Amino acid sequence: MKHSLPPLESLKVFEAAARHLSFLLAAKELCVSKGAVSYQIRKLEEDLQCKLFKRSIRQIYLTEAGQLLFQTTRRLFQELEHTVSKLKVSKQQANVTIAATTYVAARWLSSRISRFNEAFPNINIMLQHTVDADDFKLDDVDLAIIWGPRNDKLDKDRFAKITMPLFPVISPRLLETHNISSTQHLNIDTLLSGPLKNIPLLCEDREEDMWQDWLDAYQLPDSELRLNNPRRTLGDANVRAQAAVDGQGLVLADELMLNELNNGLLIRLFKKSLNSYSYDFYAASTRMYSDNAMILRDWIAKDLEL
Repeated sequence: MKHSLPPLESLKVFEAAARHLSFLLAAKELCVSKGAVSYQIRKLEEDLQCKLFKRSIRQIYLTEAGQLLFQTTRRLFQELEHTVSKLKVSKQQANVTIAATTYVAARWLSSRISRFNEAFPNINIMLQHTVDADDFKLDDVDLAIIWGPRNDKLDKDRFAKITMPLFPVISPRLLETHNISSTQHLNIDTLLSGPLKNIPLLCEDREEDMWQDWLDAYQLPDSELRLNNPRRTLGDANVRAQAAVDGQGLVLADELMLNELNNGLLIRLFKKSLNSYSYDFYAASTRMYSDNAMILRDWIAKDLEL
């Protein structure tokens, strides 16, 4: 439809100037010069063939025509801004943000996202790899997958949990250098006082000594026994896995390392597992769920039950 309205830019400048009753403040808001504001107002007054402002030495005032136009432009720009905001929110809600480490994302989450996308092709999944950061906040994401013991800070928001027992694994090549057979599980003494007592234990960057937790799970008669092997901290789980494959030490593995185990790159040494650690799935609680976030949350929960 053809219309005879003045240019939108002139109306935009007029609305700002009328709201502030100042060409200077309008110029600052619109990031243009004061002269550009004056030019647009003059053009608009010429188009409408009426004065919109009364000008004094230090102040400008709206004329009767200016007041009428301001009421209309202000309402229309507010409505336009509201509509644009709704469109932006709608677009944002099509995205669902998941926080997870690269280790979990690559080894557990990626295949599930592929299946989810087949069922819901219009929902875009965005991955955030800051879940282990000190300043991580649950309300910055829709879902979070966090590895470790019970988290009292976030526990009220947990909606699913999957336990993955931890167990020591080692490179066959490293065993060969110590003349140890890889065909049977070893006795714990092999690690406490035997040929493996000086092999480095690859660790996460956390306060808990998970290796000692694993030893304590044996419930040995001497509860004071300590694993004195040197600890080597590697914060990235993918780096720890590769370091173990390269023969740099033992690592506590879970089923996310099945690829290395199935291909013989790592082998399990001891029967005992540490069962007190798990992957917890949390949902954001301090912001309203979008419909798509709820769809993904419920889909993951159902997938865990299969």
